[in-house]
Amino acid sequence: MDNKINNKNNKKNTGFTLVETLVAISILLISIVGPLTIASNGLSSAGLVKEKIAAFYFAQEGVELVRNQRDVNIINGSDWLNNLSTCFDTKGCLIDPRNITPVITMCDVGGCEALKQNIVNELYGYESGVDWIASPFTRTIKISTINGQEIRLSVEMSWVRGGSVKNLTIDEHLFNWQ
Repeated sequence: MDNKINNKNNKKNTGFTLVETLVAISILLISIVGPLTIASNGLSSAGLVKEKIAAFYFAQEGVELVRNQRDVNIINGSDWLNNLSTCFDTKGCLIDPRNITPVITMCDVGGCEALKQNIVNELYGYESGVDWIASPFTRTIKISTINGQEIRLSVEMSWVRGGSVKNLTIDEHLFNWQ
């Protein structure tokens, strides 16, 4: 008779209870969701870093465009800030570098126009047309006078990521080396 009782008890203990099953599933989910969350955050961070690098290069290009205009002015014997007066406004300006002589335009009250990307050659600029699509990047160039021989150049980049506006600013001081 004792054997029959032991067999019945053994049969009851051989399966998982509902609580044991739920605990096992919870542990399995935690072990899967944790690494997936870390991977997702890593991919998101990599995308943001990619955008910050691009914004930095666009801002540095803005500095180089102003520096080039200053150098061309001095080489041609004109005032070192010739053609840059548009940028001496609180709204700022944009410089389209794709022409031999860059086009400098004052920004509207609402801000500067966003850079556009050519889908054929992947260059950026302000041109319109079938091959040009809007990029998320907006570059604003602002110049303020320190004294007659020095200016403060500020290039602000902004773009939208995940519903929030990201910003990057480069400040540079340029001198009249003439």
